[in-house]
Amino acid sequence: KSMNILVLESSPHKDGASNTLAGYFIKGAKEAGHSVSILDVGHMSIMPCVGCYRGKSVGHCVFHKDDMYIVEQELINADMVVYVTPIYFYDMCAQLKLVIDRLHCFYGHLEGKKCLLLATAWRADDEVMVYLKNLYQGMAHYLHYENLGAIMAKGCGSPETIRRSLYVAEAYELGKSLN
Repeated sequence: KSMNILVLESSPHKDGASNTLAGYFIKGAKEAGHSVSILDVGHMSIMPCVGCYRGKSVGHCVFHKDDMYIVEQELINADMVVYVTPIYFYDMCAQLKLVIDRLHCFYGHLEGKKCLLLATAWRADDEVMVYLKNLYQGMAHYLHYENLGAIMAKGCGSPETIRRSLYVAEAYELGKSLN
């Protein structure tokens, strides 16, 4: 069955390592017959959640008038969400965290969707991805996502290093194998 896949790219570098990795996943998913939409949340105008809790009762943020309404509609219409982030300091980048925090108002509409994490980091040691992995797994559990896992590309902080890695083949094959 063909899926509507939403890829949330968050790097401030449009052609950076994480978006490059996402490109391989997208290529595989499209070849498998899936529809893929990309939102570059790293360059959208998305304000931080203020914790007012007013949006929870109506199902969308009532405080900010920003680009999050675009993200919200795309998320609701997607069958699968792919979170794409570089690692700068042990966690997802701030641009993606803004989106995650704003899910609070409408997360009930996201239950049952498939999800995947694609992350890149300069550092190659095991510790660099631990905190992001825990945050992602907790988020997937809380949102009742079907977690398809993560590709956590250690030692791949530039487009050149990611292209030379085995992670790109893994991302492509994962996209191609989706059903």
